[in-house]
Amino acid sequence: MNEQLLEVAIKLLHDDGWEALSLEAIAQRAGVSRATVWRHGLTRAAVEKVLRHRLVADYRELLWAPLTEAGNGAQRLDRALLALCVVAERNLPLLAHTETAFHPKDLEAANMTLDFYDPWLRILDLAVADGSLPAPEEPRTWIGALTNMVLLTYVHLRAYHAQNGWTAPRTASYVVELVARGYLPRAVA
Repeated sequence: MNEQLLEVAIKLLHDDGWEALSLEAIAQRAGVSRATVWRHGLTRAAVEKVLRHRLVADYRELLWAPLTEAGNGAQRLDRALLALCVVAERNLPLLAHTETAFHPKDLEAANMTLDFYDPWLRILDLAVADGSLPAPEEPRTWIGALTNMVLLTYVHLRAYHAQNGWTAPRTASYVVELVARGYLPRAVA
């Protein structure tokens, strides 16, 4: 796949969404013919597949460090949440236009699998074992809520409010700090 045309397609997606991503639109923005775009295989499905592969690769790479670095479980959890923000930033064009990028059904459509919960469950196990966090009653539910609060809030602020000063570092710091002050597991009434 032609990297220059792919970057044009990604920018088009980021600027105008999935509905704008067509052979004609990519060709027009790149200043080439529709046939050139077609020869390079830049269909909406092909672009989405490439973006999902990048997302999974970034997720696996960036969530590895909090699992292996020093620190107690709660510290590792904070670093993992910040790493999730980096994953979001690297994949903002995709994540801004779908809330299901990590869902198994969508990944399977791209011939991919990912155990989203595995690194989080490991970190949570470490935190519970070292006493830095109490055990939540429903670990997967707790992780789902926690990661969605960070990920979806980060993506929304960066994709739709960046002009208001929501830079990548500021957004990650603010969102993780805000969530971190209230993420301790507790019984749901």
